Amino acid sequence: MISAVRNSFRELQAIEGLGGVFSEYRETLVWLANFLTGDKNVAEACVIDACALAEAQTPGLQGWPVEWARLATIRSAMEMQQKRIAQLSSVYAHRPCIHGGHRALVQESIEVLVAESDALIGKLDVLCRFALLLCGLEKHSAQKAALLLSIEHASVEGAYCAAVRYLKVIGCEQFRQQNFAAMLN
Repeated sequence: MISAVRNSFRELQAIEGLGGVFSEYRETLVWLANFLTGDKNVAEACVIDACALAEAQTPGLQGWPVEWARLATIRSAMEMQQKRIAQLSSVYAHRPCIHGGHRALVQESIEVLVAESDALIGKLDVLCRFALLLCGLEKHSAQKAALLLSIEHASVEGAYCAAVRYLKVIGCEQFRQQNFAAMLN
């Protein structure tokens, strides 16, 4: 799935016009919005909203439809979840990351994220999912993610730290299950 998501985003660059991007890669954009919002109906609405936003603001953006489609979808999901993100930010401000300097996700972690996205939606709150996507996949700093989310950067760091820890737990469980299955064969 992760290679399909990444390939879809790369292939988006070859398509002329934003309308084609949104229709051709709807599934990828809906996955992105669903991961962020945790609600398939809201995810569909985010993609529709992002498409309308993109069509309204296309004049200077014709050269990079992939980036614009992805960013418009993320922005729409953020707007729909802003109230909850703001509420959760105070929780993570009191539980900041003690490690500091978490980096973007490595390929193995990205694969776990995509393969286990349904489980992550159920286990991680919306702020953790946004932090995971913005810092882990989009490779934004905690400061930039905080600006995008309109919250303190300590909250983003705390949420990203919590998300990365849970992602590692899932990765370890997958590894253990694969090894146990191999032992049985």
